[in-house]
Parts: sequence; C-alpha cells; structure tokens
Amino acid sequence: MRTKRNEKFYRYESHSGNDTHVMLPEQIDELPLTVIGAKAFLSCRTVERLELPDTLEQIEDWAFSHMKNLRELVFPPKEIQFGKKVFLGCDSLERISLRGVKDQYEGIPFFLASMVKWMSEMPVELVLAGDPQGQWEWLDTYDRALLDFLDKPDDVGFEPAFIGWFHVEDVDDQKQDYIVERRKCKIRLALQRLRYPEGASQNIQRQLGEFLLGAGENQDGTRNCESSRMASLFLELCRVEGYGQDIRYFQIWQHIGGFALYSPQFLLEQLPEADPEVRGFLMNCSLSQERKDDFFEGMEL
Repeated sequence: MRTKRNEKFYRYESHSGNDTHVMLPEQIDELPLTVIGAKAFLSCRTVERLELPDTLEQIEDWAFSHMKNLRELVFPPKEIQFGKKVFLGCDSLERISLRGVKDQYEGIPFFLASMVKWMSEMPVELVLAGDPQGQWEWLDTYDRALLDFLDKPDDVGFEPAFIGWFHVEDVDDQKQDYIVERRKCKIRLALQRLRYPEGASQNIQRQLGEFLLGAGENQDGTRNCESSRMASLFLELCRVEGYGQDIRYFQIWQHIGGFALYSPQFLLEQLPEADPEVRGFLMNCSLSQERKDDFFEGMEL
C-alpha cells in the first residue's frame, strides 16, 4: 500500500499485496483516508472483496478498473464523488453493499452492481442510499433505465478490434459475437430483476417477461425467430452459468409463459445436471401438463 499525505487527509494512491479480502482503514497517522486516487487498484487480480472506509469522499478515474476477480464492494452509506470509468472491466462484480444498512431489499446489492457493470452508458447515478425511501426512489430510475437498455439495438457500442491483417468477414464475426454477448447480458439483467422483484410494478414485470420471450408471433400463430433465439440463450445460461441450479429461474420461466417455447420435459432432457429441486419442479410441471392434456382429450371424446 502506498498513500500520499495531505495537510488534512490521506490519499490512497496504489494497492499491492495478495489478500483476497481488503479493508481500507479510516485513518492513517490520525488523518482520515478520504480519497482513492486514479488507477489505485487498476488491474488488481487478487482482491475479491473490498471494504471502503466511512471517511471516504471521492474515488478518482479508473480507480477499480479491470479488477477481474472483484466480486463484492462494501461502501459507506453516504454520497461519494465518482470519477470516470471507475468500474471499467470489473467483469465478476456481483454485489455492492452498504455498511451498516440492513438488507431489507434483497436485490439492491445486485442491482447496484449490475448498474455499474453493464449499464455504464445509461444516465443513472450510483445512489448509495441508506434509507428505504431512497432505495425505492432509485429503483424507479433503475427500472426505467433497464427497459431503455433492453430496448437498444444489440450492436450499440460495438468497436472492432483490428489486429494485423483482417478481412470484412473477421469484423462480421466479431460483431456477431458482440451481439450474442450483449443479448446474454440483457437476459441476465431481466432475469435478475424478476428474481428480485422488489418495487417492480406489474407493468415492468410484464415488459421484462415479454423481452425474455422475444415477444411476438408470426401471422400463422407460430413464434418468431427472436423467440427461438431468446429461449436458446436462456437454455445456454442454465447449462453453463449456474442458472440451472436455482429453481427460481424456472418458476420465472413458467410464470412468463416460457413453457410454450421449451416444455418442462424438454428442459429435463437438456439439463441432466440441474439441481435436484429444479428437476423435481420440472417433473411436476410436466406431469401437470400431461394431466391437463389428458383431461381435454377426454372432453373431446
């Protein structure tokens, strides 16, 4: 650790060390640590949890950029001045928690983290409110920004990486990969908001559900290609990113009408390694669907 002494405060300039959990002190030599300097933690790959002191007032440009393994940040519940691209490249960030504030709304730490991680281009300020009313007011802003983010074309922000000799096809491949990853990001955010629906209106939840289903049908009543793509990406997240181990995501899938795209039986066949509770839920849903079909077949007879 290197710090720079000022007449009234200490400025944290750069971090060194191999600790995975770092708690910055409130004071050094009886002076408050109030500023984290530009690039102080740039490209630090060891820290997974970082706790910031109550004395903190300012975080300068790129302070936490490219902390690839950072999963949780703990802030004091107060207004803090943020510089540019503070969280750029924090790919593993999952939670932003507020010290001393009870997690009355379970999803808030996840929403804060996702906002700085995925929605940096959205006009939403990072609000570290310590009171329930402040959290609700911020959630309204978050939901509006989220829907706007989901509505933007998936190629927004794409910039090809030109390395050596390249062809137009190479750029096309890069763009296609970017679009797929962007769409996965949007699906994660929509699922996360429905997973923690605190303060989300019925209209918000309906719009999120429609997005996840690639809402829309062809003239003959069949689902459009967008629906198939969305369902395929949902299945991929279940297979490789742990969604298949959480029953809540399958309850969401059922609630929004996802079984019209992928039936419970199909999901069972495609997810042999799913959590036992998830498989039990899908089996029950499949049996219920079969009983319903048998009932209507009997009525026709």
